[in-house]
Amino acid sequence: MTAKPSYLVTGASRLTVKARSSLHDTVTIWDKVEGTIEVDPARLEADGATATFRVDMTRFDAGDFIKNRKLKKDFELDAHPTASFELTGLRDVVRDGDRLRASADGVLRWRGREVKVVVAGSGTLTGDSIDVTGRFDLDIRTLGLKAPRFLMFKMSDEVTVEVTLVAVGRDSRRP
Repeated sequence: MTAKPSYLVTGASRLTVKARSSLHDTVTIWDKVEGTIEVDPARLEADGATATFRVDMTRFDAGDFIKNRKLKKDFELDAHPTASFELTGLRDVVRDGDRLRASADGVLRWRGREVKVVVAGSGTLTGDSIDVTGRFDLDIRTLGLKAPRFLMFKMSDEVTVEVTLVAVGRDSRRP
């Protein structure tokens, strides 16, 4: 069996978390996502893919200084600076040329915890690049966290996570 083509996750990738409250939602964006994906676009359905991603949890923006400071303190981001995701399987793959939809099973690791998640995603996969977006709901209590309060607003412990991955084939990179 030959090795699957390898793709590197680029700086255009990001992790967005939407936390809800009864009055005002908060959107936080982490903009430093790194990782690799190994997949043969011609054999995705048969061979699946392998992937590992890391997120620098200290590089984020919740929209203003107060929210940023509160999240950094409450979630102890300096003590837990890296979260990771490992793809454990793909299923329900539907292809239409370069476009695809699938469910990605994986393990989210952060703060010494492991949480199994299922990410519903769609995007494009070619021999040169990957551009996919996936979403899943997460109860942050599974990571040992509780939702912060912002002034008088209590956020929900359940958040929606959206991951956008943009990757280029290792042979497609420009110097």
